[in-house]
Amino acid sequence: MSPQDLIVGLSISGGGIQAVELDRSGPTTTLLSIDEWENTLPVAPANGSDGSSEGLQEFSRLFGTFIRENRIRAARLSISLDTAMLFLNSMPIDQGLTRSEINDHVKWELSQYFPDVDAEDFITDVHILTERANDLFNEALSVSVRRHDAVMIQKAAAAAGMALSIVDADHFAADTALKVNYPDTYRKYIALIGVKENRLDISLMRNGSLESYRYIIVQSNQEIIQGIAALARKTPGIYSITVYGPYLDRDLLTQIRRGSPILVEALNPLRHVNVSDNLRLADHLTVPSYRFAAAVGVALRRD
Repeated sequence: MSPQDLIVGLSISGGGIQAVELDRSGPTTTLLSIDEWENTLPVAPANGSDGSSEGLQEFSRLFGTFIRENRIRAARLSISLDTAMLFLNSMPIDQGLTRSEINDHVKWELSQYFPDVDAEDFITDVHILTERANDLFNEALSVSVRRHDAVMIQKAAAAAGMALSIVDADHFAADTALKVNYPDTYRKYIALIGVKENRLDISLMRNGSLESYRYIIVQSNQEIIQGIAALARKTPGIYSITVYGPYLDRDLLTQIRRGSPILVEALNPLRHVNVSDNLRLADHLTVPSYRFAAAVGVALRRD
């Protein structure tokens, strides 16, 4: 087992930080380490200054504890960020545009939403949601992170002696975990929902392809339950709903299932992942695996 076959996945959100180390050297991925802790990373101030470094220092200390206590050997780190930390924008894109032209279009869109911020202050990825030969437009989703936040995370990775490999949105990292662990996703029409205290991230996926993405703001568990039930009732042809997230717990999951007229599954990102015989669980850790969907998913990404 080479360190190049190992990778740490971190999911960073208001619900804390979830961390895993995976060994991807064999035909089946193996979980070597798993833990979670409080998120102390500072939010980028509106004026673009670096803000307090205390939160970053505390993050580095806690991450270092994770590395030391679990004897982490991985040299690479992939990170998923809460969608609430990002700017996501759905837009029509002309058929036939080059990648460079699409990027220019996305920069223009950003300038409309953030007229006082240089587009170069964002790092952006674009997902094509629909691609139909007979249509003049494709639907695209742009996902942008402030460069300040990406640089801060890169510094934290470097301080831990790791190279930053991938930065992804937590919802799309969970999408990766879903596809790897549930191959029947490629034959069904399903919803993937990230359950957060004040937000539901909702993807509709048809035969493994992302068909649409949106989010709704929620203020209570009852609104979470009602929002998911409404989606189930109002989406013709949907087979099932898969939920995940660090805010989700067994009681809320039970209530969501009772309120939904269709099957609701909790995403198990370790369903097709071996667990090392040497795995050590911290005393504070309760491990409903759906809490770690984004951390595992971003570590599973190979592009």
